[in-house]
Amino acid sequence: MINRAIIALAFIGWTAGGVHAQAPSISIVDSATPSEELPVKPGVYIGQKITFEDTHSGNLVARVGVWEAGISKTYLEDYPFTEYVLMISGHVVITNDDGTENSFKAGDTFVIPKGFSGIWDVREHMKKQMVQVGDPTARPTSRPVSD
Repeated sequence: MINRAIIALAFIGWTAGGVHAQAPSISIVDSATPSEELPVKPGVYIGQKITFEDTHSGNLVARVGVWEAGISKTYLEDYPFTEYVLMISGHVVITNDDGTENSFKAGDTFVIPKGFSGIWDVREHMKKQMVQVGDPTARPTSRPVSD
């Protein structure tokens, strides 16, 4: 079981006036801490079940965070990010539009590619750590799926 995850991100972006450097940002997330109890600091946004921090470089954003979900089934269409996932707890089954089904539990890692379309089926309350890379203005298109 993973007790602590340390993520360090450093980006160097180019601007019209030359090189713009942003100091590295280190975020420490203890996997035993509920999302609601994670500390709030400048640049960190907390939603009902999500905590994340954005680091921008030009027209890209790296969003690092923790996300939780209860049992649910959602269809994602043309996912706007490439997302690396580390499952902290729970169980999710992801089914591509072509019918390929993959099951993930605590300790598993996987990547959802930009443009993915398919069903995200949370079968047991889950918590994931994620890194999304993509357009900072993009928002996922999703809808609930009924059985």
